[in-house]
Amino acid sequence: MIRQFGDYGGDIAEKADVCVIGSGAGGAVAAKELAQKGHSVVLLEEGGHHTRETWSGKPFSAMVEMFRNGGGTFTLGIPAVSITLGRCIGGTTTINSLTCFRTPSRVLGTWRDELGLARFTEEYLDPYFQRVENEIHVAELPWEVLGNCAKIIKRGADRLGLNCRPLKHNAVNCRGCGTCQFGCIDGAKQSMDVTYVPEAVKHGARVYAHCRADRLIVRSGRIEGVRASLIDPETGVRAHTMTVEARAVIVACGSLITPSFLKRSGLKNKNIGRNLRIHPGARVCAIMKEKVEGWKGVSQGAYIDDFENEGIILEGIFVHPSILLGAFPFIGLPFKELASQYAHVAAFAAMIHDTGEGRVYRSGPGGILSTYFINRRDIELLKKGVAYVAKIFFAAGAVRVLTAFRQMPVLDSPDDVQRLLDLKVRPGDNHEAMAFHPLGTCRMGVSPKSGAVDANGESFEVKNLFVADGSVVPTSLGVNPQITIMALANHIADRVSDRLGRPA
Repeated sequence: MIRQFGDYGGDIAEKADVCVIGSGAGGAVAAKELAQKGHSVVLLEEGGHHTRETWSGKPFSAMVEMFRNGGGTFTLGIPAVSITLGRCIGGTTTINSLTCFRTPSRVLGTWRDELGLARFTEEYLDPYFQRVENEIHVAELPWEVLGNCAKIIKRGADRLGLNCRPLKHNAVNCRGCGTCQFGCIDGAKQSMDVTYVPEAVKHGARVYAHCRADRLIVRSGRIEGVRASLIDPETGVRAHTMTVEARAVIVACGSLITPSFLKRSGLKNKNIGRNLRIHPGARVCAIMKEKVEGWKGVSQGAYIDDFENEGIILEGIFVHPSILLGAFPFIGLPFKELASQYAHVAAFAAMIHDTGEGRVYRSGPGGILSTYFINRRDIELLKKGVAYVAKIFFAAGAVRVLTAFRQMPVLDSPDDVQRLLDLKVRPGDNHEAMAFHPLGTCRMGVSPKSGAVDANGESFEVKNLFVADGSVVPTSLGVNPQITIMALANHIADRVSDRLGRPA
């Protein structure tokens, strides 16, 4: 059973082997794996529990109910960067685009060779990758389901000799309804709320929604539990308190919240909150002669990795007009004329393997305070990625291409692509800065000097306190991270089980 606010009649006191905080890609996996091994598990989630019966697929209601801050989470910096986070059972997996990549081998090599994390070889992680991919049914979807945006990009890529392929997705019987980021109304997406969380419950885990962890209980350098608040979803105000006594605690609140939570609980490691990586991205839109109807089909269907060695990956992205139209240039009549061609709009995106670093600061419960400044190398790389997408669109027959750069918001010909490449840009010139993959703010390391947790995900400061979310990922990945987070969470859950010993 997943308990929600209406089930709470007063203060609650719980006791378990393990308390897991957060139900996203890290927390849900850890909770299920430990419950399946016979350990008693309590899982806390700040957001509510939403299902396909309550989803409309409409952005506004979904963003209010399932997105943190209604989708208005930003890093402070030049430019401010929008970062989409989930706040619901299933975490961000409930509102992501289903894209599944394993950790690139070159990245694992960096972890081993430069950071000393020798355990993380392809051979060691392969069983974990296979396990999570089987659980969430990772596979390529047919081109018919991927939609016309993907087909148009493939046409342009083929003409330029580039390699465009379907992305792998965690979905079953996907019909391409196109509401991926706002709740899968068909129930095809195999996010944590329909896979790992129900499995955790099946094996005895007790799940509390509308429950915000406020502080760890630590005594003599050892974890003893968690203090939390039961939040009225109508008012956002604490109505009751909750205390969980636990032999081990796994924090999986995500890279923008976990560091602040640990700092509020008294942890001092200098790496907590540092090393924030986000994979900055930029959307590119094209006006086609043909009717596209990009809202039909998986919103993120295909990808191009020909520029991976440069630190650039190109991926699909298409969203509801109420969101995408806001990225269009112009105002007044020119904007109206552009919007009237929405059925002819195709969209794709460039994402970069960032080298810049941001920081997460201590804030109040439920709050986020982070900074990130895109450096000059990365903004040039992002500009190049946008130019690559524009070139592909023109090869596919685009009439015009729209970019996120202030100096050249509209490209009218392939010649303009070269002018964009020659253009000197600064970080603040990107007027639609976005990112979706915060990582690294409690990174693994071989010692307290290099990381906040060790290779098992355990805090260097507090015994039996573990972290299992994107914050432990040591570096930028250059690809969508959910499979990496899930595999590492599975690895960490095994180490927690080893520590606890055989269940009673």
